[in-house]
Amino acid sequence: MKHTILYLFALVATIVFSSCQCPEMEIRWDDSTRYFVTDGVYARIKPVGEKFALVYSAGPAAYIRWSDDECKSWSEPQKVAQAAGYNYTNCEILKLSNGTLLYMWNARPHDGSGLPYQIMAATSADKGETWHEQTIYTASTEGSDGCWEPVAIELPDGKVQLYFANEFPYKSSNEQEITMMTSHDSGATWSKPQTISMRQGSRDGMPVPIYLPHSNEIAVAIEDNGLRGLFKPVIVRSAKRWSEGAITGDSPQREEALATEWQLHDTIYAGAPYLIQLGKKHTILSIQSTEGRKGRDHRYANMQVYVGDKDARNFRNRTTPMPQISANGNALWNSICAIDSKRVIAVMSVVGALDGKNGIWTVIGELSEADTTGY
Repeated sequence: MKHTILYLFALVATIVFSSCQCPEMEIRWDDSTRYFVTDGVYARIKPVGEKFALVYSAGPAAYIRWSDDECKSWSEPQKVAQAAGYNYTNCEILKLSNGTLLYMWNARPHDGSGLPYQIMAATSADKGETWHEQTIYTASTEGSDGCWEPVAIELPDGKVQLYFANEFPYKSSNEQEITMMTSHDSGATWSKPQTISMRQGSRDGMPVPIYLPHSNEIAVAIEDNGLRGLFKPVIVRSAKRWSEGAITGDSPQREEALATEWQLHDTIYAGAPYLIQLGKKHTILSIQSTEGRKGRDHRYANMQVYVGDKDARNFRNRTTPMPQISANGNALWNSICAIDSKRVIAVMSVVGALDGKNGIWTVIGELSEADTTGY
């Protein structure tokens, strides 16, 4: 009897232990879905009701296209905004809970124009038929004191938070911070700017926020060149809506994004992060990285994608959406979007595509159990 009880205890313990072991996961890319969309740069895809919106810049203007077949094909482009003396770029879009579409971009003045760098937005209450522009933030006329890369999230209470990289407060240095502004009226008006992340002597850049409902945290992926060597992906986080003040370089709320065994050498550039949630158990991080590439400069970087846990930690199991680029080419200023709880679409600005088509490419991947034998 005693041996039977011990056997049953061991069996139950084995079953419980086995059930707690989470398999290693990665994104596997389906080459048959690799698709050239259009000329352009800085493309992002976001769900908008039953459709998906693709926003990007081409030449000096900001555009939008629509897909009603899960990103397999796209409508003809619609111009959202353009202005003399500017390149409108780094476009983003967000559908708010009241149905308003918030389209954001970075207004970058032509050299010698005397115009200022700006964070701008346009709202639409009629599903993108018409747009109403506004200037949210104005920086210097000099590129060394500019503002960059806007992106927003809506919180459960309806507040909209807009994040961007900002050099303007540091006119006598090369430093850069992450600035956040809040709207309580669906993007009609905005609060004063607030510093949420700043490593002294360094350049926090390219923020992408997500809200983690289970922990009530906001997690923001940024690029950080003060962590170790060249730019690396970092997560800064707050459960207090940033009321604790800016996240400094030595704050415990600033964490290296990649799991320990996946962290990159000091000499590898790994910037321009993009962060999303995928289902309830995973987060996905993309970067542009020179790991395994010809040189250390970002012009050789390719897009790499990692799978993290539900807390936006422990990103691991790197995969490459677009390995088909030349040694001198790149896939830059990329983003990633969830199609459903298992599938994602990578969006890349490609130079050096092996078939000669340079511009915006997409490819669909699926969350799958990782093949760790090659790691």
